[in-house]
Amino acid sequence: MRGGMKVYAGGPAAARHYIGADRGRADDYYLAKGAGIARRYAAGAGRVRELAPLSGEDYEGWVAGLDPATGEPRGRLRTDDRAVRFVEVVVNGPKSWSLAAALHPDIAAAYDAAQDCAVEQILAWLSEHATTRVGSRGVQVQVPVEVLEAASVQHYTSRAGDPHRHLHLQLLARVFAAEKWRGLHTVAIRDFLAAINGIGHAAMATDPQLRAAWAAHGYTPDATGELLQLAPFVGPMSARAAQIATNIARYEREWTQTHPGEHAGPALRRAWEARAWADGRPDKVHPRPGEVLEDRWREELTVLGYRDPAHPVAFTPTPVGALDRNAAADRVLTRLAAARSAWNAADIRGEVEQMLAADGIVAEAAVRLELAEDLTARALSRCVPLLEREGVPEHIRAWTSRPVLDVEADLAARFAARAGQPALPEPRQERLPAWAVAGLDDGQAAAIELLAGGRQLVVMEGAAGAGKTTTLAATRYLLECEGRGLAVVTPTMKAAKVARTETGAPTGSAAWLAYQYGWRWTESGDWTRLTDGQLDPRTGHDYTGPGVTWLRPGDLLVIDEAGMLNQDTARALLHIADECQARVALLGDRHQLAAVGRGGVLDLAAAATDRVDPGASLNLESVHRFTRTDAAGATVPDDEYAQLTLAMRRGHDSGAVFDALLARNQIRLHLDFKALCGALAEVAADGPTAEVALVADTLEQVDALSATVQARLVTAGRVDDADVVTTRSGQRIGAGDRIATRRNDRGLDVANRDTWTVTAVDECGGLLVTPCTRGGDGPGGEVTSTGPDVRVLPADYVTDYVELAYASTVHGVQGDTVTAAHLVLGHHTGAAAAYVGMTRGRTANTAHLIAADPDEAREQWIAAFSRDRADLGSRHAAGLAAREADRYAPIRPLDQPPATRARPPAPAPGVRRPDTERRGPSMVPRVAALGIGR
Repeated sequence: MRGGMKVYAGGPAAARHYIGADRGRADDYYLAKGAGIARRYAAGAGRVRELAPLSGEDYEGWVAGLDPATGEPRGRLRTDDRAVRFVEVVVNGPKSWSLAAALHPDIAAAYDAAQDCAVEQILAWLSEHATTRVGSRGVQVQVPVEVLEAASVQHYTSRAGDPHRHLHLQLLARVFAAEKWRGLHTVAIRDFLAAINGIGHAAMATDPQLRAAWAAHGYTPDATGELLQLAPFVGPMSARAAQIATNIARYEREWTQTHPGEHAGPALRRAWEARAWADGRPDKVHPRPGEVLEDRWREELTVLGYRDPAHPVAFTPTPVGALDRNAAADRVLTRLAAARSAWNAADIRGEVEQMLAADGIVAEAAVRLELAEDLTARALSRCVPLLEREGVPEHIRAWTSRPVLDVEADLAARFAARAGQPALPEPRQERLPAWAVAGLDDGQAAAIELLAGGRQLVVMEGAAGAGKTTTLAATRYLLECEGRGLAVVTPTMKAAKVARTETGAPTGSAAWLAYQYGWRWTESGDWTRLTDGQLDPRTGHDYTGPGVTWLRPGDLLVIDEAGMLNQDTARALLHIADECQARVALLGDRHQLAAVGRGGVLDLAAAATDRVDPGASLNLESVHRFTRTDAAGATVPDDEYAQLTLAMRRGHDSGAVFDALLARNQIRLHLDFKALCGALAEVAADGPTAEVALVADTLEQVDALSATVQARLVTAGRVDDADVVTTRSGQRIGAGDRIATRRNDRGLDVANRDTWTVTAVDECGGLLVTPCTRGGDGPGGEVTSTGPDVRVLPADYVTDYVELAYASTVHGVQGDTVTAAHLVLGHHTGAAAAYVGMTRGRTANTAHLIAADPDEAREQWIAAFSRDRADLGSRHAAGLAAREADRYAPIRPLDQPPATRARPPAPAPGVRRPDTERRGPSMVPRVAALGIGR
């Protein structure tokens, strides 16, 4: 379990439709076996009891907040379609588990039982940590939930129809607490997601019965839980299922055209399904009447080359007693610190559970839960509180670690020291040649003067399209005239290649430079540094220092896109610059995407210059990127849109910005995501795909957009769908496809997020590709990779590290500039993502929203520009935690002594109340949090 969380708001009938939309029609076979549409649970004080199953009508009433037994409303209910009905997570494992279940009935039974255990363990934990809020805004208190109800809906297939066993676990938004039914505190549940996912995953991955069943059939899980013997077939099976779903959709479309106004019945749909399975495999054996879906799956696996392992494998789990608990607690904190600056106890619990599963622990639930609780307590005892107050609500991320604080303090001190150092003697400023000054504005000229000067620390920020990188070529010229050098590092290798083309300077990724100077890091995020002569565990040879002299005294090290740099890498770069006596300049924009992990580097540098040397910082706001065609047909600057992007950047009057964009026809509304995909696919497929950027929030949306565009290109004959390779994720790739490489490989001369056009598929499953990587705002706007124009990507690289690139997340397009950009703006979009997405296109930038009318879309737009999820370091995290904690009263007011308070009978059978009155995370002292999970 590593998925997200959905807060469902809508009508009860729509909820019933929603749970049926996430499966293939094949699930109808399984659902016919059940007694109801959903299983229902009640949980309280760590105990869980299954209640009577819910029929379709019962489910709708339950979602609406009605008691299934009596039909009585549970408290004061909202009846509008925006009322929150439930919070949902999906309980599942890697798809190879579902393939194993499809092949072997005993594994299927063990997997289903393990999923049930996961549901019970999640609910038991939540029943001790979920809360509701009581009181008016500003003085609200968190009150522990006494009864939490949930429903689980089991599906056996994905939407495409391939094997994918999963449960939708829905937490009812009505909970019993403080003597009445109230609303669940969904914000707290959202911030418990790490614990929910961790407990669910470990409950399944460490289950003795499931692990024994795997071993009996010869299956071995890796550290992620993926079954090694079946993993190679996950992608091809998903691709085959998607192909079948496409075939069925085509049959339905063709039939509808010849039968207007009619609806296909069950018999016809079954015929389409059988035909779709056979389509493309004329030599395959057709399933006989009465054969079940598993037979088709087994047959497909056989056709793909799968054979059962010949022998069982030894089942040798890691003994619980062999685990060094103190070292494990330290490892948990290291992993947390690599991902964020602050956390809550639920984040710790989730990381603990994931670690236990990865380490191969297999134990009965009670043993594993005790171990997880102990490790959580040990890790929490090593944490440092960000807030010096009692009664901080448990969901607030108010904990960090000493190493996190130390790294940030080191960064701040080094920035301050540089800002306070005297500048180098001002060099004689050479006159810039005409090519270097052409088109520069006053701000860019001032930036060049600052960069080529003598200050030890320079901070230059600029809006998207302000020409930050454009200044570097001229800066390099001036520095070289003085005998000094310019080197550029970026957060990614792809960005470094763009910078090399635009500046002509030596460039590399920030991680590459740190590695050259002896810094090493683990997958857990633990950073160390080699000394000369020390054995390098990566190479097996003694480390002898950097292979090339990159920096000399007085040179300028430019850290481009510094806002996306994490703190550990930034610290390494500052150490290197200090040792080499090089000057440092940070370029970036704090209004664009932040680091993945602990960020705030640009903020720390800007704070140092503002405090010590304000003249060392500069902000560029003259935007040059955007153009339009005037009445005479000439291309001219689009100054109006440039000003709108500056308003987006600052977050000023988002409603007025939306209104202006709507008037400019830069807002498009769609009824649902399917309609949105179709519209964007038409846009992307009708022109050169390299000049159109489709940008979405989530990987699921990106995959759906890419698949829709690809299908349209296949239909148009522009992409070959016959001679293809299939990736591990199930994408089919053929000649004509636009792809992205997702792993740096210097031997292949490819970078993560480089984009390519497939020219051929070789007989071994490799790809011949040519570069189509989009660049920045330099001459021509297109940047190709260095070296030969044709690359050969071997089959193993293609399988693991290639994906379709017709659409991208925002992280994939920051730094790119194209002709037209289309942003899918939704409930997960934040301000930085929206701003980046709406500034990629030179001539057109359009936002696409799923909304019934402009008013609803306007609300979504304003909400997006009010979201800021950037991790800007521990100081920033402490401020966020303090503001969040200020919303709650530190102590729950009690009108009467507990002994005199009347307590109604438990509203759900079999659920024991807490042993102590009003026990909960908002009322216990800080040390009591060590008992999380009990």
